[in-house]
Amino acid sequence: MNGPTPRHRRAPTRWYLVSGLVLLVAIVGGTWWLELQHPQLDPSANAVAGVPPLALDDEPTCRRFVDDVAIEEVRARLLSDAAISEIREGVQPGGRVSSTQVHLCPSAFDQLEVTYVGEVVGDILRRDGGAWVQVNDDDYALVNGPVIGHRERAGFNTGLSVWLEGDLADRIEQPGRAAVRGDVVLLRGTLLRADPDDGGGTTLRARELETLAGPLVIEPPLHTLQLVVAVVLSVLAVAATAWARVRRRR
Repeated sequence: MNGPTPRHRRAPTRWYLVSGLVLLVAIVGGTWWLELQHPQLDPSANAVAGVPPLALDDEPTCRRFVDDVAIEEVRARLLSDAAISEIREGVQPGGRVSSTQVHLCPSAFDQLEVTYVGEVVGDILRRDGGAWVQVNDDDYALVNGPVIGHRERAGFNTGLSVWLEGDLADRIEQPGRAAVRGDVVLLRGTLLRADPDDGGGTTLRARELETLAGPLVIEPPLHTLQLVVAVVLSVLAVAATAWARVRRRR
């Protein structure tokens, strides 16, 4: 009959598990420590100058939330209409708006003549009569620059789909990519809540374009310590492989 496994036979397995756990903790801890030691750039110089102030100081929404879940539909609609009217009155013709404000209440900005500032990102999709572009106006576009070489986090990317009439797209030197901030442009045009040419999406139909800042290439600083660690670990890996082959031949 097979009796219980002797205690000493489980010892090597336990040792392997403990060793593997220790190695995993060392790798995770070492990676975290190396990341902390990474030299950081100062993003304060990336802020774009000449950006006009927003027409609205806050980010109003046309939604009204109430405690009474049984509120009548008509009353809810009246509250929404009042909020829309208030927002529209606060935006003078040509006033600057943000993509966040527009997304919070697209109906309030529908058909308004506005100014919009942001970074051209992605691809320029040329069509007859103009081109489609994505223009982001988050802090990564206007304040901190791409999240390369610094740890300044400022939420998510936000922007608008923009139609550039005529040859406006020819003035764009470089759309944004990883480690590259694209042209920051000031656009003037009409906002559409549901643009039929964009599948019903919210868009800006721009007729004027002014470049506020050209492309900005971010060069991350060399992490010398990480390079040294990588070289040392590579040498150790090669040495361990060679030693294992020698052992097998013997």
